[in-house]
Amino acid sequence: MSETPRRTLHHYPAFTAPTAAEAYADAPDLDQEAEVLARLSQDPELDGCREIALREAALADRRWWRSRTELDGLLAESAAYALQQRDRLHPEDVQGPIGPDSIEWDAPGGTRAYVRQEYWHWHNVPPGCGPCPPEDPCPWHAEHGTR
Repeated sequence: MSETPRRTLHHYPAFTAPTAAEAYADAPDLDQEAEVLARLSQDPELDGCREIALREAALADRRWWRSRTELDGLLAESAAYALQQRDRLHPEDVQGPIGPDSIEWDAPGGTRAYVRQEYWHWHNVPPGCGPCPPEDPCPWHAEHGTR
C-alpha cells in the first residue's frame, strides 16, 4: 500500500502592518511621484539611496493596488524584495518596528507589507525617530503609538 503524501500547512504569525489605505493615505499622485523619482534617479549622488528604493517600492505597490494586474504584482514584489534585501544589509536605515529579517514578512504578500510599514514610518514619523521599544517609547511614539 502506498502512502499518501502529507500536506504541510504554513502558519504565519499575526502582525500589524499598515494597510495600503493607511500607508498611502497622504502619498502624492502616482504620476507626480513617478516624475519625482525619475528626476531623483538621474542624480548620481543618490545612487543606492534608501529613500529612492523605498519610494519606488511604494509606487510599485500602489500601482498594483490600482491595477491588480499580474505584471504590476510582479513589479511590486520585485521592488519590495529589493528594498528588503537592501535593508538587511543596512539595518540602521530601517524605520519600522519589525525588521526586514522577521518571519512576519515570509507570509504571502509580506514583502509588500514590509514596504507599507516602512513607507508609513518614513512619511509619518519625525526624522531621527526610529523604532522605540514599547516599554520605553520616545515622546512621539508615546503620543501616537507604534505601527
